[in-house]
Amino acid sequence: MPGKMQVFNLVVIALQYSLVILLYYFLYHVIKIAVKDLTGLSDPVKNTVLVSSELQAAAGSDTPPPRLVVIADKQALLSQTSFVISDSLTIGRSEHNDLVINDSFVSHEHACISKSKHNYLLADLSSTNGTLVNGQPIEEEIALADGDVIQIGAVTLTFER
Repeated sequence: MPGKMQVFNLVVIALQYSLVILLYYFLYHVIKIAVKDLTGLSDPVKNTVLVSSELQAAAGSDTPPPRLVVIADKQALLSQTSFVISDSLTIGRSEHNDLVINDSFVSHEHACISKSKHNYLLADLSSTNGTLVNGQPIEEEIALADGDVIQIGAVTLTFER
């Protein structure tokens, strides 16, 4: 009997140490993600400028690439104030989108901006609450002009070329 109790006690101790190690491992990853997020939020304009300059260098032109600039974010849903558009930009609540708006009025795959020759086209992807451009709901894909105001949920953006 004493041998079985010793084995049982050793198993219990091993499980306790394993739980402590897993807890520390979890906390390490939480802190690592938090630090990464906080350093990314510290200077969103700098991050946008880096992306913008990289795209300019790749394109070899002096004109900056088009972008969406946040003009109203009532619920502080976005971490950046500017989003560069290369060939396309997907917008929605799902994490796989380029511009994620975590708002219940925004569909998982809400809208998309894509380049077509010399224009950038905005399409509503059959979202539940729709997409507004200059205060008007869009029914089909439309070409964006410099200064167009896009409203998706609680976020208002302007298109800059």
